[in-house]
Amino acid sequence: MTSPKFHSDPSGPPTSPNDQVDRLIKRGLQIQDQNQALLFFSNVNFYRFRGYLEPFVDQTRTCDLRPFIVGTTFDAVLERYRFDTRLRVLILEAFNYIEVSIRTQWTYHLSYSQGGGEHSHQDPKFFGNNYNCNFATLKNDYNERGKDLHGYDFQDCPTWAVSEVMSFGQLSRWHGDTILSVRKNVAGHYQLHYKVLSSLLRHLTTIRNLCAHHERLWDRDFATKLSRPKTQMGFFPNPRSFFNNAETGKLYNTLVMVAYLTRMITGNLEWTHSLITLLDKYPNIPQESMGFIPHWQNLDFWQG
Repeated sequence: MTSPKFHSDPSGPPTSPNDQVDRLIKRGLQIQDQNQALLFFSNVNFYRFRGYLEPFVDQTRTCDLRPFIVGTTFDAVLERYRFDTRLRVLILEAFNYIEVSIRTQWTYHLSYSQGGGEHSHQDPKFFGNNYNCNFATLKNDYNERGKDLHGYDFQDCPTWAVSEVMSFGQLSRWHGDTILSVRKNVAGHYQLHYKVLSSLLRHLTTIRNLCAHHERLWDRDFATKLSRPKTQMGFFPNPRSFFNNAETGKLYNTLVMVAYLTRMITGNLEWTHSLITLLDKYPNIPQESMGFIPHWQNLDFWQG
């Protein structure tokens, strides 16, 4: 199942929350509490919400105001919106561990185990073809906001401090341009192949941006797909058994890797249990739209 496609033109004259509610009612959406709907659209951009409405639209109709499937309620759509909101918050919680850990491992292996020293990020020999571009961007960002935070002039700032100024996307690009020995050491910390980790960081950059900007996440089909481990992955000798190997761009595979990383970093299953609890709280969410495989709850990976 692919992500919803939007056929209606998002441009047009601005409308009020009252107009938006009236338009939905005319299209057949059942709204039991119109005051609740008015309050919602007074605080949530209708354009943001339309992605949650689209799966309930009668796709057989081609008129300008395509009706909703008979029996569709505002509460049912709102449930998906609220689930997605809580899911993004939970994933950002995981980034509190993942992002800090990746920074730590990258700076440690670059500066210490490879002998790069306190200014290893200033030495091109540790990097590839994208070094000059990455360095210029980092210097600009540091001078804009990092100097006030860390107190160093850019040329004096140690690698472990300047890395804290990097966005997750920047960190992913620096990591991907770092020499192979460093990438292998960083990936080894998580018991992953270095190519799997590099792919994962690129993919997670997209995920983090969607979460940070409150974009719809739960049922997307991602163009930037992650590479699935083929061999031993931590405690699991056959990782392909718990991935969705058919719909590789769905969020389920991402959640597998996020759950794995948080477990490796924290040494516990707290985040995994929080995810399962969230899914149990919203039993009406179609998990197949997220790429969840049949009987996923029974797999050793999720059982711990």
